[in-house]
Amino acid sequence: MAAEGIRDEQRKFIKYNHLVANLLIFHNIVTMSNALERLVTEGYELDANLIACSIPYLTEHLNRFGHYALNWGCPLG
Repeated sequence: MAAEGIRDEQRKFIKYNHLVANLLIFHNIVTMSNALERLVTEGYELDANLIACSIPYLTEHLNRFGHYALNWGCPLG
């Protein structure tokens, strides 16, 4: 019975960590979107390819162990 209680606490901890990670990602996206919108209202022209290079979040080939080789193919670097 005690092991089940510990397992439930571990599951809660994992869920809370996922929630915090998702909130941080959401906050970063909102902040970046607001900054880009401000640049557009100030008259800057934005290139979609350059914006794509500034997004650090992976959407494919995810590694659950946290080892990543980032090669964004960005025209800046």
